[in-house]
Amino acid sequence: MTGKKKREEEARLRAEAEARARAEAEAKKTKPRTASWQKVTKGPVPVARPADYIQLTPIVQPIPLVPYSTQLQPLAMYEDDFGDEGYDEY
Repeated sequence: MTGKKKREEEARLRAEAEARARAEAEAKKTKPRTASWQKVTKGPVPVARPADYIQLTPIVQPIPLVPYSTQLQPLAMYEDDFGDEGYDEY
């Protein structure tokens, strides 16, 4: 090989090696997470510490509102739809 061809070949091989190294580094970064099953040993199991303040859901309860009235207050009367006859004729 001549000097120019030799340098071009070495540059190509170096570029391929760098590309392979970058691909391997990228593959290590994005390695998929795996899960495995195993028996839990007896004894305390470390867990995340609970929050100091926990807000519970509100309890909504309807409150009946009765308008203020006394026994001295006159009853509300509605006029009958029967005119002057009233209810006595039934």
